[in-house]
Amino acid sequence: MSILIAEDNEAQRKYLRDIFSEKFPDHQELFEAVDGEAAVSLALEQRPALAILDIQMPKLSGVKAARAIWRDFPEARIIFWTQFPHEIYINEIRKIVRSTDPPPTYGFIHKNNPEDRLVRFISAVLEDGADMIDPAFKDSFQRPLLTEFEAEALRYLALGLSNWAIARKCSLSLRGVESRLATLYEKLFTVDSTGTDSAAYDKLAFNTRTRAFFEALRRGLINNDELGKAEIELREWIDRDRGRFNESPKQ
Repeated sequence: MSILIAEDNEAQRKYLRDIFSEKFPDHQELFEAVDGEAAVSLALEQRPALAILDIQMPKLSGVKAARAIWRDFPEARIIFWTQFPHEIYINEIRKIVRSTDPPPTYGFIHKNNPEDRLVRFISAVLEDGADMIDPAFKDSFQRPLLTEFEAEALRYLALGLSNWAIARKCSLSLRGVESRLATLYEKLFTVDSTGTDSAAYDKLAFNTRTRAFFEALRRGLINNDELGKAEIELREWIDRDRGRFNESPKQ
């Protein structure tokens, strides 16, 4: 039975390869990928018993690679092994798992865990078919899921878009954007002062959009890598939309 290791760092690939050679002698056919696209191709071609995917890889992230693998190979058992356990990735993994039929077997573990814990983790997913979540991230896996709009809106808030621009970008009414953002804020701020003696003060003292950006940054719901990609896409859209706006009849 084969194993797929998808990791762009050569030293870490060797580390995993050595673990499988020593601890899992029945799984000696190892395939290696250095980017997400290669991982998808190998997984669909070889149908490994287990795939270990780094999350941040060239060409395709481990999360997007998992989405592509599970689309055609839902029986795949996947462990996300990462140095970047940001909640933005956890949110996407949970949504992919929920939308896959049958629900796939998966694990999520930080690379800093000691080897013996990693081995136990691999055994549980590979041999027992158990879902395994690194205890350090249990809370992140239990928080309310963000919708596609909410995850996208956080990036737009961080990049400075107004509600008017978000409405145009997402083909929504201004009222629709305001309603959806209110739901997003409720998910981000599970404890607030609404209905208490502090409500009036806090409404004057805090800027909700800025606080949403801070909370998203604190929890890892946005990061530099994803914001950089979003900025490129947004600039292209702004150029097109500015032209449409300038050409449209003015009231």
